[in-house]
Amino acid sequence: MKTLKEIVKTIKEFKGFSRKAEISDIIKIIGSIEYDDAGIIELKEGYIVVSTDGITEDLVKLDPWLAGYYSILVNVNDVIVKGARPIGYVNVISGPKEIRNKIAQGVSDGLKKYSLKLLKGHTHPDTSYSAIDAAVIGMAKKVIRGTTAKPNQKILMAIDINGSLLKKGWTNCFDSTINKSSEDIENMISSLINFIELNNNITSSKDISSPGIIGSLAMLCEASNVGAKIYLDKIPRPRDIPIHEWLTVYPAMGLIFGINDFCETKMLENAGFSVSYVGKFTSDNKIVLSLNNEEETFMDLSKESVIGIKK
Repeated sequence: MKTLKEIVKTIKEFKGFSRKAEISDIIKIIGSIEYDDAGIIELKEGYIVVSTDGITEDLVKLDPWLAGYYSILVNVNDVIVKGARPIGYVNVISGPKEIRNKIAQGVSDGLKKYSLKLLKGHTHPDTSYSAIDAAVIGMAKKVIRGTTAKPNQKILMAIDINGSLLKKGWTNCFDSTINKSSEDIENMISSLINFIELNNNITSSKDISSPGIIGSLAMLCEASNVGAKIYLDKIPRPRDIPIHEWLTVYPAMGLIFGINDFCETKMLENAGFSVSYVGKFTSDNKIVLSLNNEEETFMDLSKESVIGIKK
């Protein structure tokens, strides 16, 4: 088993985490944004929630079907963690015919799995590269943002650990959806949205994505200007995956919440999530990991930045 210091090093060197530092260059050109999983527009009758993602080149090359399927999954996760029900999907598929068709089949299977409507697609048949870029739109009665965590609030993680690893290049997917029915997926999504709508104790949220569990938490902390104390042994985890590897996975359904006080989580557990309080947010901007009575600082956000902003 790796030491805690080695675990910190592993996470920081993981490409899914380190590549986030490039975001700041784009922000400098386009302008500052409220950094969150999705964009949110408030209307009189609710909220429009929109997310967009491009699937990493490694995954497109090694498994174009999975790239197409995950172009739906990753965007769905971004909107449901805000409290929105996904209602439509758009994409751009690029590359030669053989790759395009495999991507398209993954998209088709994903649309059926998530009971989602294709609103618009675009095809680039004559590119020198293969890619799938997509967006999902959702509607919400209530939204939880990823910029509003506060010191001393509890950190709750809900992860579906009933799946298996799908390593593709540097990507470290842990899929728990492909072998589930559409009904099972709908039940999990509905339980999550109900959990958000019914609990006034939830103050912030973020899905666990390509930076991994700790990397995603760090992004939530940076966006909220807080730190965190995390007990690694409390994070839901399959027994057969070492903790240092688990902390860099992209779970197909994994979510982080900031909670004012303990709240009932049975609806999430009954739907298939493993749920645990794993620590709390702090005021010192340091992300501190604890394991076996040892502690290591993962990041000091007063001096460091996940997304590459100079401090």
